[in-house]
Amino acid sequence: MIDLSGPIALLFPGQGVQKPGMGKSLYDRYPAARRVFERAEEVLEMPVRKLCFEGPLEELNRTDVIQPCVMTVCWAAYEVWRESYGLENVSVTAGHSLGEIASLAAAGSISWETALLLVKERGRVMARAADEHVGMIAIVGLDEAKVEEIRVDASRRGRLWIANRNADVQFVLSGEMPAVQEAERLATAAGARRALILTIPLAAHTPLMEAAATAFRNAVDRLQLKAPSIPILANASGEALRTVAALREELRLQMLRQVDWARTMVAMRAMKVRTVVELGPGRVLASLAA
Repeated sequence: MIDLSGPIALLFPGQGVQKPGMGKSLYDRYPAARRVFERAEEVLEMPVRKLCFEGPLEELNRTDVIQPCVMTVCWAAYEVWRESYGLENVSVTAGHSLGEIASLAAAGSISWETALLLVKERGRVMARAADEHVGMIAIVGLDEAKVEEIRVDASRRGRLWIANRNADVQFVLSGEMPAVQEAERLATAAGARRALILTIPLAAHTPLMEAAATAFRNAVDRLQLKAPSIPILANASGEALRTVAALREELRLQMLRQVDWARTMVAMRAMKVRTVVELGPGRVLASLAA
């Protein structure tokens, strides 16, 4: 039984949760979800249903494809939630990386159609930044001090940053591939439960994304934003974004800044949130909030 007495937080995932079949059960069961998928195909001029429901995974993993597809599933899940339970006690929202743009739509700062077009552009400029010489690695089971030690040691092989701090023992490092590969070796030797190089040819959330971030800023600066109806917790700081200026600055720098999801969750708990609802593919964020 879902506790609807509030406060309720709506969370939206980012890239990395994709798999063929995502959103299919929503589409089959709920007219609201079907309307979203149909509208998304009109807005994006992409075969969203085929990509989400059938793949193939190789195409779905493309940055310029997966970002609008994940956003569509987030929107569909949001509409199903809204029609089923309402929004009366929803008091805060947050999204992980790409999902932060879904949070803007959930808070009424932009329309969902605008969010789709924005992530389509985000995916496009990030895909152009793809480079086989950079990458990302997920490290699970080591604390922050040990991960930072690994980062420093691996940086002798190339530039490397902590890109995501998802939980106290869950991190993602991004940077030049020789350093990423060295970090994998060091993390495994240090006893990490998991040290996995991701199939994403990007150094997301690092200064190496400057060219893509500059291109994305052009789209952000043209956005017609509204002040959010509920606070949006920022990826980088966990601070509540409440103004148009704060939202625009967050979007302009999002690709370059670390995602500190652990801090975001601390901020959410301080707001006495009773119910966490993850809207989108997977349940990764809900498990981190538990």
